[in-house]
Amino acid sequence: MNFAEPISALFPGASGRIVTALVRHQRAGGERLTLAELSAASSVVVSQLETVLFRLGLLGVLAPRARGEDVRLVTGHLVWRSLEPLLDPRPALLADLRERALRELDPPPPGLTAGGAVADGTATGPSGTLHLSVVAPGDAPAAWVAALEELVARLSTDLGNIVTYSLHTEVDEGPGQVTVLP
Repeated sequence: MNFAEPISALFPGASGRIVTALVRHQRAGGERLTLAELSAASSVVVSQLETVLFRLGLLGVLAPRARGEDVRLVTGHLVWRSLEPLLDPRPALLADLRERALRELDPPPPGLTAGGAVADGTATGPSGTLHLSVVAPGDAPAAWVAALEELVARLSTDLGNIVTYSLHTEVDEGPGQVTVLP
């Protein structure tokens, strides 16, 4: 998965860059945007903007406008609220990771941190890694590590990124590590 530019990865080309710029503008509380501002924010020339803006207008996410006029977002549109979490999917990833660890590892690990390109939001494709530093419970049964390995394999599949792990006796809170548990 591309964590650096996820919307553009879902919608390749000019459309993805324009939608990304519009979602960022919506998040910042903006309503009106000049074509020059949108062109600069999306790295798309004005002539290309018009084609994409026409299609977005048909979806109802933009207020009606004539060619060359400023872009006005329909700020209450469900699409903007739906796309906004995609600007940075890491909080959802970390919440999911926490939930899975608590649900699938019995007993849950007393400590879990995440690092790597996925955790820091710089992964741009499948080669971006997520490394889990896991504190195994002292009384963990033999099957616990097998359950951890199954969880790591499912995470790799679900993310489309390489997921690795290492076992520790205490929480690894080094640079670039994000605490997931406790």
